[in-house]
Amino acid sequence: MMSGQTDNLFGLLEPFGLDQEEAKIYLELLEKKVATALGLSRSLSIGRTKVYRILDRLMEKELVVQQLDSGGFKFIASEPKQLELLLVKKEAELMSLKKTLPQVVEMLQTKVDSGKSGSKILFYRGQEGLSQVNWNMLKAKGEFLSYEVATADAYISQSEAEKLRQEIVKKKIIVRTLTNKTHQKPYTEVVEMVKNWWQLRHISKNTLLIRADIFIYNEVFAVCNFLDGGDVFCFEIYNENVAQMQREIFEDLWKGAKEMKMIGESGEARI
Repeated sequence: MMSGQTDNLFGLLEPFGLDQEEAKIYLELLEKKVATALGLSRSLSIGRTKVYRILDRLMEKELVVQQLDSGGFKFIASEPKQLELLLVKKEAELMSLKKTLPQVVEMLQTKVDSGKSGSKILFYRGQEGLSQVNWNMLKAKGEFLSYEVATADAYISQSEAEKLRQEIVKKKIIVRTLTNKTHQKPYTEVVEMVKNWWQLRHISKNTLLIRADIFIYNEVFAVCNFLDGGDVFCFEIYNENVAQMQREIFEDLWKGAKEMKMIGESGEARI
């Protein structure tokens, strides 16, 4: 029976690419120092043929080495510091993926564009759905417009919200926001976004009571609304005419809204 500590070690090794059986054999070898495939099979109650397959995968990860002596083939666990090299490899793979991503997206987009059937409506539910809608806004070309009940960190983690803002800066997207708030508290450390890529204006509740977060960009009109029990419901309408009509309404309201004075570099603002 596995101990709670062992279960915890399995969980710690999983992000480094080890499944439970790989972790089980690696930990067993760390404890025994050296073992045969037959010994591992008996001590862990795993078929010997399967043990060999798992050992092969661990050797590919350079977490296990094989030695031959008078007793035949034996296996030894590499030092735990080898996990650092696994991390370096993962980072290199991630950098390679980032470099090829634009080309892959462009090629896949041609498939999407060729099969377009016009308008569509996408629905999302819960925190994951809300997060997806927020990240979709990074597709905005030039700018996106928003009616805001709360800043992003009110419904996704602060770290995720900050990454989103960093990407907005990286992609040079101007964000224009209308709010009923008279005071926006400091909310970010992404100073460049506050200084160069974000504009905030106050609109009176008598003119428009903002009850949901709304986003307009490209041919998209998106709405996110909190439901009872903290649940979230969102939808995106992909339709050029709808988006353009909503954009014109926003522009009329923007003209009559009051520009808020920025205080400091962390997003604090007052009318």
